[in-house]
Amino acid sequence: MGRIISIVSGKGGTGKTTLTANLSVALGSLGKSVLAVDGDLTMANLSLVLGVDDAEVTLHDVLAGEADVKDAIYITQFENVHLLPGAVDWEHVLKADPRKLPETIKSLKDDFDFILIDCPAGLQLDAMSAMLSGEEAILVTNPEISCLTDTMKVGIVLKKAGLAILGFVLNRYGRTERDIPPEAAEEVMEVPLLAVIPEDPAIREGTLEGIPAVKYKPESEGAKAFMKLAEEVLRLAGIKARVMY
Repeated sequence: MGRIISIVSGKGGTGKTTLTANLSVALGSLGKSVLAVDGDLTMANLSLVLGVDDAEVTLHDVLAGEADVKDAIYITQFENVHLLPGAVDWEHVLKADPRKLPETIKSLKDDFDFILIDCPAGLQLDAMSAMLSGEEAILVTNPEISCLTDTMKVGIVLKKAGLAILGFVLNRYGRTERDIPPEAAEEVMEVPLLAVIPEDPAIREGTLEGIPAVKYKPESEGAKAFMKLAEEVLRLAGIKARVMY
């Protein structure tokens, strides 16, 4: 039986999409079947990061009642990784019903080892629908106090809603000398620190090429950090964090 993990944050721009793509490919390289879901219904771009640009049927069509979900799943160029992409035009956004997202995603649970949902930031309807489609969650934050506190608040809401919070990822660390260090960030977040992903040009370059860093430049520090995160997720996935912490 597969694990459904929501990738969430309290602010936009933290790198959730890049993290979802790299973690998906990393887990796939470790022999796990993965479905990456673009749950950001208004700003869908996970398909670009995974190099899929020809999706005729999307998650939006499914949520509009115009397609079967299995017709919207695509094989990517990366081993064991599939993609459920979103549409990029506003017409599809208007038709899609985000309230149908949880039942749609959970219907696929037995088909993959991991389903990773790239969720929009915040606590509005579309974000909550995406986040609550998961059974577990990974919080993503940058090393800034406002980002940390907003993401912590999202984690509290999700924990109360019954999701298992696996921990948080400190993303884009090392951009400035004012970055909050990992130890201090863990005190603020009050959940385990799963990984520190450094600011690394290889990550951005891979994103622009549609090839996540773990494949684009596997020897880069960013790629190594994503692989360590995948190994930690393999260890923790399925453990109910609401019992542990």
